[in-house]
Amino acid sequence: MGKGIMFMIWVWLFVSVAGGVMQGSTVIVATTSLTEDITSTDTTITVTSTSGFADTGFIMIQDEKIAYASKTDTTFKGNLASPMVRGASETDAVAHVTGERARTLESSMLNQSIGYKLAVLTDSSGMLAFVTIPFAFITLIGSFFVLPLGFLGTDLQILVYLWAVLTIGIIVSIGITMAGGRRV
Repeated sequence: MGKGIMFMIWVWLFVSVAGGVMQGSTVIVATTSLTEDITSTDTTITVTSTSGFADTGFIMIQDEKIAYASKTDTTFKGNLASPMVRGASETDAVAHVTGERARTLESSMLNQSIGYKLAVLTDSSGMLAFVTIPFAFITLIGSFFVLPLGFLGTDLQILVYLWAVLTIGIIVSIGITMAGGRRV
């Protein structure tokens, strides 16, 4: 059981890294913080540092995807030829406050699948924590069974099905192991 899960985690991480490389990212995982509040229409985003981010590309702030055409040491912005696009890829442009995280797409993906769910696990408190922790844990485990293959397009859709078969095999293996499958 342990080897199968570790294999799937390594495949998931490999695909996440490969996705960033295929999209032209030089540094895959980078995160910074906003140093000023921004409205839903602002076209300059001031952050702590843009180190580790591509010269042009996308950033994620919460659920908003933002396309930028240039950067300085502390800002993301557009230019005359290619203005900043707020709410790119059918996300909603919204206001953000100082301290929120701006991430590369890969960092955002890892955060959504691991970090956020771990934060939910660790932030659960109070009388109803015993209710929220199991659901957060199940969501965390479930995120490893959904491989992020969107960067491949439709030509390699077969990989999604192969991943599904591996996932089902791991789940069955875990079930058999927990049920005491083989007794000597």
